[in-house]
Amino acid sequence: MKILCMLPAGQGIYPPEAEERRFNLMRSYATASTQIDVEYMPGISGFSPWGRSHAEIANTPQAASERAAELSATLARQAEERGYDAFCPFGTLDIGVPAARASGVRIPVVGQAESAILYCGLLGRRFASCSYVSSPSGEELIHWRTEILGLDSLYAGPTAIGIPNSEYPARRDEVLDRFVECAKEARKLGAEIMGLVAMSICPVEFSAAELSEAAGFPVIDALAAQIAMAEWWHRIGLSPSLLLTPRKEAR
Repeated sequence: MKILCMLPAGQGIYPPEAEERRFNLMRSYATASTQIDVEYMPGISGFSPWGRSHAEIANTPQAASERAAELSATLARQAEERGYDAFCPFGTLDIGVPAARASGVRIPVVGQAESAILYCGLLGRRFASCSYVSSPSGEELIHWRTEILGLDSLYAGPTAIGIPNSEYPARRDEVLDRFVECAKEARKLGAEIMGLVAMSICPVEFSAAELSEAAGFPVIDALAAQIAMAEWWHRIGLSPSLLLTPRKEAR
């Protein structure tokens, strides 16, 4: 099968080295039976996933987020027209996934957060999340996702590294130390696994195996969950429209 992945920003938003790392990372999940191609978001939305502080996240214009969703949905439609079997936007914001589905895209459009949360539901284990920096809007979004998937009873709560992702390469050891502390906090919240981890933490900077070993705590790779779900939809042969969301109304 063929999957088209999308960097969640137009060309030039990420620094060149950061772009290349993410492109190569997505391609590395290809197998003998799964081809993975990667493209930029087809335009500049005004939304940036790179180096944002707490204040910058809180002040992201709604129009920029909506434009990013529109651009992602546009590329999803183009992916279908070009013969791809699934579309997978990079990043746990699942940019454009609902918009693409609502627009009638018939191939699987698969989000990383959605996939990781559903995998936690499969395991039946309480899970926590780990973000770059603490953000009320980001935490509300995770709660909303768990609620519409009917899995909010398994969500123990959020943790955060406290460092913008633009600083991770230079502060790699510190990021790992802080993740270990986040895992300890997750245990106190009642979590059994770190089910949703922001991409610049895992798998861009560290693999799930590296984080699991360092923290002594299971970690889910949301990119792996996303690709596996896309493959599952393709191989099972059923329409992605059968995915019922919301499972219940979010509060």
